[in-house]
Amino acid sequence: MERIDLSKNNENQKFFVLRFILLPCFILVTILELSAQNEIPQLLEDLKKSKRDTQTVWIYRDLAFYYLDENLDSSLHFSELGLKLSRELDFSSGTIWTLYQKALAEEFLDRFDASVSSLEEAYQISTDKLDSLSMAKLLNALGVTHYYQSRLQEAIGYYQEAFNLSENIHYKEGISQSLNNLGVIHRQRRNFKKALEVYGRSLEIKIAERDTTGIINSRYNLGLLHSYTADYEKSLYEFSEAEKLIQHIKKEHNLAEVKIGQGVAFYNLEKYEDAKQFLTEGLKKLKHSSIFEKISALTYLGMIELRMESPETGMQKLLEAYDMVKDSERLELQRQVNKEMAIAYEILNEPLQSVVYWKAYNNINDSINNEQRHWAIEEMQARFEAIEKDKIIQMQHLQLTKEKSQKSRFTIFFSLIVLFSLGGLIYFFKLKKKSAKESVLVNEEITSPELNLDFEKINRKLLSPLTNRESEIVKLVEEGLTNHEIATRLFVSENTVKTHLKNVFSKTNALNRTDLIHKLRSY
Repeated sequence: MERIDLSKNNENQKFFVLRFILLPCFILVTILELSAQNEIPQLLEDLKKSKRDTQTVWIYRDLAFYYLDENLDSSLHFSELGLKLSRELDFSSGTIWTLYQKALAEEFLDRFDASVSSLEEAYQISTDKLDSLSMAKLLNALGVTHYYQSRLQEAIGYYQEAFNLSENIHYKEGISQSLNNLGVIHRQRRNFKKALEVYGRSLEIKIAERDTTGIINSRYNLGLLHSYTADYEKSLYEFSEAEKLIQHIKKEHNLAEVKIGQGVAFYNLEKYEDAKQFLTEGLKKLKHSSIFEKISALTYLGMIELRMESPETGMQKLLEAYDMVKDSERLELQRQVNKEMAIAYEILNEPLQSVVYWKAYNNINDSINNEQRHWAIEEMQARFEAIEKDKIIQMQHLQLTKEKSQKSRFTIFFSLIVLFSLGGLIYFFKLKKKSAKESVLVNEEITSPELNLDFEKINRKLLSPLTNRESEIVKLVEEGLTNHEIATRLFVSENTVKTHLKNVFSKTNALNRTDLIHKLRSY
């Protein structure tokens, strides 16, 4: 139930917001700096007085934002109005951020394909406009949307690109968000050490930037992570620190969500009395729109009541949670609820019902794990490819060494014949000196390592010179790295590496990676 960071648009500086999302079991609603109930009437009044200009686009965008927590259909409606007007005005910034608000509304409505399409369109516009800040924010948003659909490989690719771009433009918030989101996936894969590392780095940045909502987010995730590792004291410490900050900014609905998170942590620690107290308090304070938080709270409360010998009440809560989640596209949440339902029927000694939910759990689990297995296979294949390439390179080096050695012996033999045939002592010594120099040069060629490619010389000979990024990737190809290893080294996606290599092959007319290096060395 970690929170994923997702950057928000602050284009006209009317508000600054950070959206928290709880994973894998529920999603935390957007943290608002101003009350939507106070903002919406004023924005509607402003809309009546406004002209069809860029300021009106921002009013539509703001209405779409504030309605996210009140009415998703209204949020979608105003984002579409803003999008239509921004396109009429050819207002690119407005188009980007009304598309972004539209994507959020679609995501909350479980229309993930539509959400991805809106974000990709916004990203393309920001790319065309060279708007790096918007690109970094949208990459993180795309990663989150793919994560919800358990497309972890794509999600990680987007997070890494967001991290790389944020570092290049010194966008601290983007760096922190990318790290936090990567930490969620590391935790899900039970790589707790790596998750702890990236969460810690994210928290350091948020503290340095004095980002209160970001600090709450990171401390919440750390608290939950420590609960998974049964580190009771550290878990409680991080949650208490998050609770203090929320009370300081006086956001009661956010406090409700943190209390639910604390309840889940206590449940993981098998502290059922404490868990029930926190879950009950959080559930009472939740907003009606906080559907997925409610599902999580009901699921764990139901299990606690079953374990505390209140089977009828417990099953009622579990069935309510199941009815709410069964048609959702959030596979992680479906998996968790089905698992708890199966365990509940085991407790009630109803094996036939338990088997039904275990089967559903396994089907969902297979869907989620298929990509992870595919990813593991790809990594294994990449390792084998690297080994094979290394063998080929070694054989090529051996062949070159053999040819040079044969050439060296022939040169020495020929020189000796010439020297003896001349018969003159002076000329003999001159030829001997020359032969010695040639031997040294040949030996140096044999023993010295391959020189680095001279890209300045190469680009003078190419009709279309290599870019800095293409040159960087070629260097790593020369070292024998696979596409996956290059992507990891450069913090980009594997598809990005493949695209750059395709361009390089086109510019150099190379048939493959080996042919490419031979061609470039010959320049």
